[in-house]
Amino acid sequence: MKRYFILAMAALFLAAACQKVETPQLRPGKIQVEPIITKATEVNFEDGDRIGLTVKVEGAAEDYASNACFTYAGDLFSGDLEWYADIYTPAGFYAYYPYDEKGAPALYVQQEDQSAGIAAADFMMAAKKGVLPSQNAVAMVFKHMMTKLVINIDNQSGAAVEKVEVLSGTLAVDLDYENMALLPASGAFPAVCPQTVTYEAVAGKTWQMIMIPQTAPLELIVTLSNHTVIRQTLVSTTYKSGGQYTINARILPDNMIVSASGEIENWTDEGEVGFEGGSSSEVLPVEFQEHDDYFVYDGVEYKTVTLADGKKWMAENLRFIPRGRTVSSDPTEDAGIWYPAANADKVADPALVESLGLLYDAATAFGVEAVTLENAATFEGAQGICPRGWHIPTVAEMTGLVGHCSNSALVNPDGAYYDAAVKGASLAALEADGWGWQYASMRTKANVTGAGSYTVTNYNGIYGVMSYLIGSSMYQTTTNTDGSLKNVQYYYMMPTYNASNEKVTVAYGNFLAGASLRCVKNN
Repeated sequence: MKRYFILAMAALFLAAACQKVETPQLRPGKIQVEPIITKATEVNFEDGDRIGLTVKVEGAAEDYASNACFTYAGDLFSGDLEWYADIYTPAGFYAYYPYDEKGAPALYVQQEDQSAGIAAADFMMAAKKGVLPSQNAVAMVFKHMMTKLVINIDNQSGAAVEKVEVLSGTLAVDLDYENMALLPASGAFPAVCPQTVTYEAVAGKTWQMIMIPQTAPLELIVTLSNHTVIRQTLVSTTYKSGGQYTINARILPDNMIVSASGEIENWTDEGEVGFEGGSSSEVLPVEFQEHDDYFVYDGVEYKTVTLADGKKWMAENLRFIPRGRTVSSDPTEDAGIWYPAANADKVADPALVESLGLLYDAATAFGVEAVTLENAATFEGAQGICPRGWHIPTVAEMTGLVGHCSNSALVNPDGAYYDAAVKGASLAALEADGWGWQYASMRTKANVTGAGSYTVTNYNGIYGVMSYLIGSSMYQTTTNTDGSLKNVQYYYMMPTYNASNEKVTVAYGNFLAGASLRCVKNN
């Protein structure tokens, strides 16, 4: 009986095996690509945009598709390319934008004329491996491979800006699609390979450019309608693939100076690119060499010190003269820069500059033509006329050092040198750590229409103890009855002397006053 049961079961299994039907391998249809746009891009793809797609099936001797053209419509890139038959074998997808009918370019060459727009100079890549045929679109992340520069121009030259160019060092790179990488150019360059790039002008103010990522000190070249050509060397910077960098330039009749940076949107914001210093229609880069405890700026050596707040400060007052500016000996003159007058005669003395530095008003320190109601609050943390990598201290940095401010709400009990007993920082404690306060006097002016004069206070035989150090954070603005600007006050540092203590506090300074400047190193 058992024997017959086993034979019967075997027969049933055989019948079932004979009835099994194999599922045929069917192609899902045409290939589609769904682009994923990261924050590295400023806009999405638009209808009509085209990409080139290469498909490499694993184990195949040849590409399944090379430079297949796909066009964007709706949310997808589509073309005529069908999926391959073997739906169980993965493939690598490699795409680029913009499409080139001659084939996927192996070499990217810097495009010289971008005056009509930057879109043609842009270059994006996307790569995805292990893709299996599917009825769904293939999602691919597209990344900008080049660098975008944005120049904000404040033109006060009196002439129109006709052309803005950048002189760069890297002129061509090889394209590695599988690794989404840029490699040193190995092949022959085109007969004409541009070294300068002409920007696209947007609304007559913002200029943009696509360039090859590189580490280099670029040179900015501005041509005015009066035939003046102004050149400026930028700080050597590593410009990253997919990064957007900002250059803020104020154009005067014969030079360019730095202004505060605005907030940048789109691409991957890599920050503001600084200048080597002042400039002119001749190439006059400002020398800057930084060392552990000093730097050399425009040929002048300045001591620096790292204080108990963990920040590196200048340990002496700045005596830099911006290009095209003249130092005044007359406090009634609104010159923006004055000699100190820390002497018994209360008279400006150029011989004191080496030991005491120069006196600057806020606009000169910030590197702008004028402080106005509109821009007064925009200079916090500005580089101004400080060397690259340094800036004018903020109120947070000042109170973080000495703790006290005249506004009781800004007392910082955690200030590195704050002493509650003296309501400020002990000057002796600062001096012990190498601060080295220099009493340079100050040039005062009560308001916009007031007359300027020197204030030279003597304490225990020290002239000029009424000194201020400029800060970049605004305290308040005041206006006249007609709405015009009356005064702007910024947070400044000052020493105070009396019979019981000698201290440093944070107070308010008039934007038209002439005060000393000490820069603090960027974090």
